[in-house]
Amino acid sequence: MAIISTEQTKRLFAIHGWSGAILGLLLYVVVLTGALAVFAAEIGNWANSGSDHHDPLARWVGVATTKAAADVPDEYKEEISISYDHSGDLWFFFHTHAKNAAGRLEDKGVMVALDTDTHEVISWQEGFRSELPTADAADALARFFVDLHITLHVPHPWGLYLTGLLGFVMLAAAISGFLLHRHLIRDLFLAPRLSSRLLRARDRHILAGSWGLLFAIILAFTGAFFSFATSLGLPVVAAVAFGGDQAAMVEAVIGAPEAEDPRPELLVSLDGVLRQSSALAGTRTTFISIEHFGRVDARISVFHEPVEGGFRPFHHLFDGTTGKFLGSPPTLGAVPSAGDTVFGVMSALHFGTFAGFLSRMIWFGLGLAMAYVTVTGLQLWLKRRADDLTWQRVGRLVLATVYGLPIAICGATLAFFVSLPLQGTGFWTPTGFLASSAACLATAWWIDDADRLRRLCRMVLGGMLFALPMVRFLISGDGWIRLLSTQNTAVIVLDFSLLLAGAGLLYMTCRPASEAPSAPRESEAAE
Repeated sequence: MAIISTEQTKRLFAIHGWSGAILGLLLYVVVLTGALAVFAAEIGNWANSGSDHHDPLARWVGVATTKAAADVPDEYKEEISISYDHSGDLWFFFHTHAKNAAGRLEDKGVMVALDTDTHEVISWQEGFRSELPTADAADALARFFVDLHITLHVPHPWGLYLTGLLGFVMLAAAISGFLLHRHLIRDLFLAPRLSSRLLRARDRHILAGSWGLLFAIILAFTGAFFSFATSLGLPVVAAVAFGGDQAAMVEAVIGAPEAEDPRPELLVSLDGVLRQSSALAGTRTTFISIEHFGRVDARISVFHEPVEGGFRPFHHLFDGTTGKFLGSPPTLGAVPSAGDTVFGVMSALHFGTFAGFLSRMIWFGLGLAMAYVTVTGLQLWLKRRADDLTWQRVGRLVLATVYGLPIAICGATLAFFVSLPLQGTGFWTPTGFLASSAACLATAWWIDDADRLRRLCRMVLGGMLFALPMVRFLISGDGWIRLLSTQNTAVIVLDFSLLLAGAGLLYMTCRPASEAPSAPRESEAAE
């Protein structure tokens, strides 16, 4: 490590400290929810107590598509998107493009949900894409957590701007932290000192930050890229290089569209195409798109999960009338390129999908470590300003947010379960989150004693975590024996993890005072 001067060190400490102090709480929210978003699919599956359909797009999708299309106006059959929710039901979005109330082009059509087994219509809704659900009420919980991570539920595009800015803040903190590490290798094996609570907290902050330093830089850079790429990057490129014509920019990047042939023609056997695509990919089908349904120029795109340890999902393109395999289009551009490869690598690195379940577990653990680094960094900043009344109030806000976010997440989950039988999860899930957040902030405002507030928050959080698996069972009626019989072991694992975490927090809170760590001495608080 290069030696830096005293003045440079002071500047780096200022950058490192203020970058976390100004937006540290929002950064904590994004990082912690990002760790949860790594397992969004598993959370959605757990929220529905598993599913009897582990591959809903593997059978009789062609018959279901024909039935769903029966009552849909022809004007909406320009494109069909086929997906499924965590309970295994099929969702079809028949749509075209039209101008919305704001004068912008948007997908408009009909959203149809079918039961996977009986193909009975569950719901039938017409409107613009922004007005329609992505899936039924059962997906509201996982979708809420993912949107909280991506946009903090701030309206488009300001939410993406905010999370992109937080990515740069995290990048500044990580790079300045790296430059301040004069002995990085030694810090990887630093043993926290027990002589002082302040020194112990600082050592733990350095230890966790050292192990997660590379991860923080990767996550911050890729997160900022994905936030700004679509919300700011594409409009700027279109304005500068194409005179504001985004359609011309898209055509230049992905190539001119194929010549249209609107003559009517029956769609090839969709199930046959899916069997062919599954044989090529060897993994589960996740999404299907059909362009120009019922025409000579129909095209079928089939998407599959990546192989275990693979970087990217599969995308296969087929002729919609003959079933001929037309190749695997790249994600970015008209032909395979270095830019497309880099984009795929960045996506895999940000979401932790490059080595399957193992890499996602590592990314989850590192995400929790980065949330811990953010919190301890804020606490160290506040301890150095403990005599300032303003920063004392900020300290209570930090404590309320550190425990309040997981409490609010549990509150949203409980509200989701309670409202699930009433089909009102889209409203009650965010309402539960907001109500729990407001309760935590009000409690922090009312209770002046930080130790008392911390103890109360731990008790509430532990109780909520312990209650979640029980509430899930009471609402769904699916116990561990049935979950084992339907191969939904992931639900059992998550149940057990929540019970263990809740019991651990309750034990930490309720153990005898003689077992609890002693309070810091006056000399320690002044260090």
